[in-house]
Amino acid sequence: MVGQTIAHYKILEKLGSGGMGEVWKAEDTQLRRTVALKFLSSATVGDDEVKARLIREAQASASLDHPNICQVFGIHEEQGETFIAMAYIDGPPLADKIKERPLPVEEALDLAIQIGGGLQEAHEKGIVHRDIKPQNIILTAKGQVKIMDFGLASLTGRSKLTKTGTTLGTPAYMAPEQLEGRQVDRRADIWALGCVLYEMLTQQTPFEAEYEQAIGYGILNEDPEPVTALRGGLPSRVDGFLAKALAKDKEERYQHVDEMLVDLRGLTKKLTPEKSASLSRPAAASSQSSPKVGPAQALAPQQPTAPAVSSEELVPKRKLRLAWAVAAVAALVALGVSLLYFRQTATEAPLRRFTFTPSEAVAAPATFHSNVAISPNGKHIAFTTAGSEGKLWVQDLDQRRPRAIGGTEGAINPFWSPESDFIGFGAAGELKKVSVQGGLAIRLCELSSTLYGASWSPDGEVIVFSSGLKLYEVPSRGGTSNLLILREESEGSPRGPTGGKVFPRFLPSEAGARVLVFTIGSSTAQTMMVQNLETGQRELLGPGATPFYSPSGHLVHQTGPQAHDLWALPFSLDTLTATGDAFPISENSRGPTVAADGTLVYLDGIGSGRQQLVWLDRSGEKTGEIGQAHEVIGSSALSPDGRLVAVEATEDSNEDVWVYDIARGVRIRMTSAPESDRRPVWSPAGDELAFTSNRVGNRDIFLRQADGTGERKVLAATPHTELLCDWSRDGKYLLYSLNDPETGNDLWRLERNEDGSAWEPHPFLQTPFSEHSAKFSPDHRYVAYVSNESGQDEVYVQPFPEGGRKVTVSNNGGKSVRWSQDGRELFYVEGEAFAGETLVAVSVSSGSSFSVGSTTRLFKHPGLRPGLSYPYYDVSADGQRFILAEPVGAGPDAPEPSIRVVQNWYEEFRGRKPN
Repeated sequence: MVGQTIAHYKILEKLGSGGMGEVWKAEDTQLRRTVALKFLSSATVGDDEVKARLIREAQASASLDHPNICQVFGIHEEQGETFIAMAYIDGPPLADKIKERPLPVEEALDLAIQIGGGLQEAHEKGIVHRDIKPQNIILTAKGQVKIMDFGLASLTGRSKLTKTGTTLGTPAYMAPEQLEGRQVDRRADIWALGCVLYEMLTQQTPFEAEYEQAIGYGILNEDPEPVTALRGGLPSRVDGFLAKALAKDKEERYQHVDEMLVDLRGLTKKLTPEKSASLSRPAAASSQSSPKVGPAQALAPQQPTAPAVSSEELVPKRKLRLAWAVAAVAALVALGVSLLYFRQTATEAPLRRFTFTPSEAVAAPATFHSNVAISPNGKHIAFTTAGSEGKLWVQDLDQRRPRAIGGTEGAINPFWSPESDFIGFGAAGELKKVSVQGGLAIRLCELSSTLYGASWSPDGEVIVFSSGLKLYEVPSRGGTSNLLILREESEGSPRGPTGGKVFPRFLPSEAGARVLVFTIGSSTAQTMMVQNLETGQRELLGPGATPFYSPSGHLVHQTGPQAHDLWALPFSLDTLTATGDAFPISENSRGPTVAADGTLVYLDGIGSGRQQLVWLDRSGEKTGEIGQAHEVIGSSALSPDGRLVAVEATEDSNEDVWVYDIARGVRIRMTSAPESDRRPVWSPAGDELAFTSNRVGNRDIFLRQADGTGERKVLAATPHTELLCDWSRDGKYLLYSLNDPETGNDLWRLERNEDGSAWEPHPFLQTPFSEHSAKFSPDHRYVAYVSNESGQDEVYVQPFPEGGRKVTVSNNGGKSVRWSQDGRELFYVEGEAFAGETLVAVSVSSGSSFSVGSTTRLFKHPGLRPGLSYPYYDVSADGQRFILAEPVGAGPDAPEPSIRVVQNWYEEFRGRKPN
């Protein structure tokens, strides 16, 4: 056909052919442009039905106008031929690019987002492609996706798996319903896009097999291998995304492409600490690349260490396991070699990593906990256990087993002295220290609340610690603590940046005698800050949590308080500023500490790092799940009829209010502002939601229709912080706490006027103490709340609205209070964070006067969030079930968290290309 002219198209060359048709490059002689012409194959030329379907599909495809869809110019019948004229794309198919190598994760996600954008346009016009595959995706020279073959692929691609000839598509990318010849809709394209992303990342399709019958069997009956098992350095969230995209039941699959795009963009943002960051960063180091062997074996010097797995390498699972086994056996041969013989300078030592779980030494009733710290000299790792026998432990890295330190029951958040001879920790409301060799634990000072991190100064003279979300200092020999940095203190403004100050770390003396780096913010969004305590100089370093200085010249940190990924920020001790962009070093990891020789120690993340709403019974057994997982889930509130749950949840670092239909799992996003929206509370009729937000500066109280429609109304806004607590069942009152500079946290009420047009504020409890987290009794005659008037948080009840005789409900610490719907029980959380927190039920009577009856301790669960006073759970109408959040992958069958040790960690990243 080359040289022929058909209609006004001059045929230039053949571009390709297949069973479905032939594609030719041609010149449009009228418009002077290059086009591509698609002709039906000779086998279907005389088929009128096929021809009619081609015309209908071409007309539909021509209606699509999207940058990621190849444009159709028209359909023609000339010289007995029927053909489509479309844009000519000068670029290779995606299939050719995949043949070269697996794509970098950032590039694969970007291409998947582009493909999804094109499919979204098609689906909105009622068009289903039915043959999405790498061969039908063309890439321009600028990397832009062009989806080809709309319509044509769905006409003649008949599978050998069926005798009826009704199954259309390419077997390796067919959804189960498509393979079985059942009705196909947009969800078949969603399945195919999942297959394409899987192939971009691994260079193989999810159901790889030699014969079509075997492919079909796998699609219908088997689960694909997780991509993280086939390739190192991939975020674990990719597995979750693909599992949903490739769900065999289309009702469990993504229902719309726009849902996929939200999660794909979330995965992209997960790879960068800020939305504006480049997509060219290297993938995080695989958390699966370390054999689990004991410390003494792992530190033997003679054994060579295999190079770190690149994020671009594929690691077959069987080979990876074999490599681990060989490494472990080789290490065992070297038992007994001295640690001192092993030690080299950080710059000379090879990259070496190992993992251990001290489960044998911390058997029940104690359990390994999430606090870990390596000593400055790199010889010891301190960690803690929780439970009735929880205490401080030390793993000497030249020994096989850890040892318990007596007299440290209830220890949390260990930290080391500069000479590595003492370990500090919090326990029983006190800051303490103990010798690394054991002995008497010495009391240093009282803590105002839970210990959230501490650090010894480089000269060993003072300790700075976080308690009550403020920073204090105390002499390292013990004494009276002094307030160092207030919770709301900041540079340039009395209110910003606001939030608690946690996990302070002294920088090395080269930065100055007294320079701290710490975390500032809330439980869901945090920023790193550095401050010179002598000069007052301070700098915001960007988003992140728990920063720890590494002698490689980096601040190693988590990406967020609940985000289980480790990043490294290049940092100068001279200027106290960042010197480059942060880069990922380990996915699904948390709690980093670094020794002076460059040894990095951290913990596995919990599950996927995301959280899921679940139902628990009164024994703490999980009875079901609700909705979808989020990055972080905060407080939740059941609607009055129990059909819906409003939840404060974070996605892409944006804290918003969502509403779930419990039975269907369908969700509505109530808020979407970049500011923080929290603490949803239902109106008695269930038609409105009140919530707290900082969208106009400090935290105020807003109101919106529960279906997400209508305008937001401001109910309370002052220069102070208002935090919403509850709404009375008669609809007349809202309870909230107000942070007054003179009296601290007080309880106030908003009273609705008769016509419902306005709310008037009135104080309820104003004392020198901190009252907060209040809840109405069902008959709104009493208010239960939390106060620190006894020296620690406890639960109290007072009559409402006039106040009066106060009844103490808890006597061993109490927070997060809620009422049962019949008013016969109060629930609260007992215990300090990390120290055996428990949900407690108390029988109560509220007849002529209020009285307290028997107490029952129900269960322990991380979703109770004991470090926070506001309840992060809710209770069903019958009082038999509780709704709260737990980490995805958590539970009795979840693997125990492990301690990961990486000597000279930066060697793996030394040659990386900066952004």
